[in-house]
Amino acid sequence: MAKADGDERTPSLYELMMDDIAQGVLAGGERLKVARLAERYGVSTSPVREVLRQLQGEGFVEFSPNRGATVREADAQTLIELFELLQLLEPYFVGWFVEVVQPEDLVALEAIQSRLERTPVIQRAGFGRVDTEFHGYMYERHHNRRALEVWRRQKRALNVFSLKLPIGAVREKAIMREHRELLDALGARDADAAAEVIGRHVAGSGAHMSQQLRRLGSTAS
Repeated sequence: MAKADGDERTPSLYELMMDDIAQGVLAGGERLKVARLAERYGVSTSPVREVLRQLQGEGFVEFSPNRGATVREADAQTLIELFELLQLLEPYFVGWFVEVVQPEDLVALEAIQSRLERTPVIQRAGFGRVDTEFHGYMYERHHNRRALEVWRRQKRALNVFSLKLPIGAVREKAIMREHRELLDALGARDADAAAEVIGRHVAGSGAHMSQQLRRLGSTAS
């Protein structure tokens, strides 16, 4: 987990488990045995149960009579809801960022984008982490901390629920192209172009993931 400069705080059990879910260490559909988790994180079973209930409330964990706790897997409706929220939030943040962006910000974003282009899309957790870093760089300084926290939760949920969904070659090229178009719009301080690109970017990713989810469902049946 990334830490702010000078932050030596030990990650909480919630943060450790959430990171493991987001990176696929605790995979979708996997049964979460309390005793095994307690051993993994070096804690007693009581805090593990508390965190599992918290993750259930946030939609990352499900409880069933036969299997107990499991990591929730993606479904089409969940993805639709996530992308509807992101389509509202990301143009809002980008519209603010285009007004305050500095040359050093463009250099930093270019460096992150270069790392993204070197990260194979088949490494879904790693690719999603760098992609989140790219978007998060633009949003993290925004004054509306409540809106920012909503975005963080939706993006984290998206990364979790999309781990098993492959990114096709066509969509990969589109992601890279859209990021480059966004960088161009930011460099030109063109708010309208930036809003158009980020809206198209989020919508395109949502459509692709929904398509991949349907395809996997039809294959399984």
